[in-house]
Amino acid sequence: MSIMDWRVHFTRRDAARPRESTPLIAEFPDLFAGLDRRLDEWHLSDGQPFLLGRGGEYDVELNRYFSVWLGHAPWNTQAAHARDLRTFFTFLSTARGGCSWRAATPDDRAAYEWWRRRDESGPRVQNSTWDREVATVNQFYLWAFQPDLVRTNPIRQRAASAFSPRSRGQGRSSQVREVPAESSHSGARRDVKWLPPASYRRWRNVGLCGFDAEELPRPAFRGRWAARNCAFADLMVRTGLRLTEQTSLTVFEVPALPSPSSGIVNARCATQ
Repeated sequence: MSIMDWRVHFTRRDAARPRESTPLIAEFPDLFAGLDRRLDEWHLSDGQPFLLGRGGEYDVELNRYFSVWLGHAPWNTQAAHARDLRTFFTFLSTARGGCSWRAATPDDRAAYEWWRRRDESGPRVQNSTWDREVATVNQFYLWAFQPDLVRTNPIRQRAASAFSPRSRGQGRSSQVREVPAESSHSGARRDVKWLPPASYRRWRNVGLCGFDAEELPRPAFRGRWAARNCAFADLMVRTGLRLTEQTSLTVFEVPALPSPSSGIVNARCATQ
């Protein structure tokens, strides 16, 4: 990455301070001393991404996207949005005559798609990667259009039918909505493969519990935390929680299990 590219950084409290004073520190003595306090005043959490432009400038309106629209999204979602925007903005600056993200057009997106997917000297990303980038950048421009930060969305849209349930006995109704027209429609996300319950249990027993192919205890297995790992995998399969969500789950968010005689096999968590 060139020093002239757009860059992604993440907020962090208790960051290391320079050991030696520089002219910048001497001119702004509270620059580093008040960083943690400013993060608290602005209600910014640790790890929140922000973008710096090619000249190191910080665009307040641009970075409000992460604190306002994505403020409650998981960290990996915020990071993916920031990195996808960085890649597109860098392309605008370097390959489109210094074009600003505010002035991007469908022609710029067409050139970006060619370089990103088809150019022999480009990265030639997979369809799944491209589809994710289209979704994240499109969501940013939909947000930026509301406060009039941009005049138009550079990502072309197309009409698509969405089905919504009606009241009982009336079937489903079809509604037309707009979706990005740049999607590949052939990414790996559309090729869904399901793992049957029996196959999952075998994978869990052999891979995590240390059983053999007949699902019997293997004497040579030396795993120390087999029961914990199996419980973690079972919880993830049954709840669909992300890794970061499940590792931060507290005992107060786990529901009380009903009695076996109640016949209830599912319970609602406080986080749902």
